[in-house]
Amino acid sequence: MFRLSKKNIKKISILLQDRIGNAHMPPREGGTTGALIAGLMSQNTSDHNRDIGYAQLLNCFDSWESVAKAKLDEIVKAIKPAGMMNQRAPRIKALLDAIHERTAAYSADFLLDISTEKAFQWLVERDGIGEKTAAVFLLFHRGAPYFPVDTHIRRILSRIGFFPEGTAAIKIQRSMTEVCSPDLMMNLHLEIIDLGKKICRPHKPKCRECELLSVCEYARR
Repeated sequence: MFRLSKKNIKKISILLQDRIGNAHMPPREGGTTGALIAGLMSQNTSDHNRDIGYAQLLNCFDSWESVAKAKLDEIVKAIKPAGMMNQRAPRIKALLDAIHERTAAYSADFLLDISTEKAFQWLVERDGIGEKTAAVFLLFHRGAPYFPVDTHIRRILSRIGFFPEGTAAIKIQRSMTEVCSPDLMMNLHLEIIDLGKKICRPHKPKCRECELLSVCEYARR
């Protein structure tokens, strides 16, 4: 049985080391505040639609201050391609207001200076930012030891036997954060996502092409 352990995490890391992960990288524009807003816009939508909505938001406003002071319907219109715009727009404004209340500015850089625990707590207290979004931000912007889990990672770690099928993503994230060596987290996170998009798909996975074939319980069924 292939079960969750430091040893087995290291093994899948070695098996996937030649795979170049390219998902969930922080946005190139918008700084730390942009990374949080993009993360907020990532939930329940595709990366493609998120990127279109985020790019359109940047094109419509010249600063985060202008977004914060804009009317809700203007933000709704800008982020429409990402979907759920009527929910996301007030959350974006609330996030910007919270950042401004903390810093008198609109930069989330303060989250890089306080402890990771305090930064994580501040983030998860914001409406629309859950543990996964907080973990993504802290992993990529601080190299903090968090292991974000999306649908691809949840599917693959369940298929290889680390977790029972149906285990909640947040439970997997907490367990991986606890067990995975910090130096493996970023690359392994990206590599598993890349594997999920190209090989270990939800339907008709390409098991014979998978680097994890030798350890996968799903492939042996």
